[in-house]
Amino acid sequence: MTLRLFLALGLFIPALTVHGQCRFDPLDRGRVVKLSGQDFPVVEGKALDTLSVMRVEQGRFVPVAYQFDELDEHGMVWFEGSEFAMAGDAGQLDKADQLLMMLTDAGPQAPATLRPAQGSIVADIAVARNCHFYLVEGNRQRSQNYYVAHDIDNGMTRTALYELNVEPENELNWLYLGYQGYQGDGSIIDTLKMRMSAGVLSRFTRMSLDNHNLRPKQVGHLLGPIRSVMHLRTKVVLAGIPVMTIQVQAMRYAAHYEAHTFARIPDLYRATLKDPEVAVTVDGNAQIGARVYTAGFADKPVTVDGKIDDADKRFANQSLSMHENWILFDSRKQFSLLTAMTVPDELLETPVKLIYEDDRALRVEPEQFTGQLPNLGYSLQGWPEPQELRFTVSLYFDEGLHGMEAGAFAQQRSAAVPYAVSEPLSE
Repeated sequence: MTLRLFLALGLFIPALTVHGQCRFDPLDRGRVVKLSGQDFPVVEGKALDTLSVMRVEQGRFVPVAYQFDELDEHGMVWFEGSEFAMAGDAGQLDKADQLLMMLTDAGPQAPATLRPAQGSIVADIAVARNCHFYLVEGNRQRSQNYYVAHDIDNGMTRTALYELNVEPENELNWLYLGYQGYQGDGSIIDTLKMRMSAGVLSRFTRMSLDNHNLRPKQVGHLLGPIRSVMHLRTKVVLAGIPVMTIQVQAMRYAAHYEAHTFARIPDLYRATLKDPEVAVTVDGNAQIGARVYTAGFADKPVTVDGKIDDADKRFANQSLSMHENWILFDSRKQFSLLTAMTVPDELLETPVKLIYEDDRALRVEPEQFTGQLPNLGYSLQGWPEPQELRFTVSLYFDEGLHGMEAGAFAQQRSAAVPYAVSEPLSE
């Protein structure tokens, strides 16, 4: 894995240059193109191992790194241990399957007369500015590049841009985050925090669980060239009451991290547990001088100083919505972190609250270093109307804001990569 990663690193930064008339923006570094099987009806039902992705380079087709992931009935990557049903047939391209590529691996458009040495082109995928991928059937060439090196056993992740270490037995406990070119000392963050709380029969008899109690157990993992996926399961028990089972998929990409959460909430526990809350936050490590923005404070960020003041209180008390909930942290030391929460349409009205703490003396377990400098993230309030709770928290890593205004940066950095699929040009 290490050798293949280094081969990918050699391509990663130069890929920002121009391939013919194919051009990329600075923020395209590390972005992933995500397509679904329904984008390719002409090869639906075909064996996945007969399909691959190529680009044009120096007048010929060459293979690029790609990844097909088969999904389950809940839109998560399928694992046998999850006990969820696969959405489609194993080993065949189905409508629900996902195809992933690194955006900056695209190349110029192929001339109408150009063909791969083996196999046939079944789709032209246009991205960025005049850039293209080609889905090919029947070509045995494969890229050996990997953009994520993730050692499940020791909890270490390496990409061209960041290094992440977590406790091997508890994915929630982050131990170290470093970023290429970061000008600060030590780990950028203290840890990731997840907390669940509710009143048992009454909102006054409140119970809480955190990283130590939840301790998700791994039930499956997948190590691909574009992303690594771990499927984790944790049983939530409050006051001896088994409330629900939470399924989490932790996904590592070349320049960001995603946590997809799914839980089914029985009606019985809706009545038993009062004012439930699920909180997910990132605790910074001594990020004095950093600035924090949101959509409501895009032009008037707060500055981390370790002291609670009126500006911090106004910032912490602002309202968020599922429609616009990004939080942008700029260390001003060559690292920025953008967080965003997404939910299915039926959960868009679920109340969400900002969590923001800037206090050098406050200790909120679990943590390695005393102080919330800063601790920022989200709190989901109450039970959603549907019986299923689903949400995704995405963490995007970058070197800064690239001279952009906070709102424009947040929108562009977190947006899905646009693409257009068409049939290949004929001679």
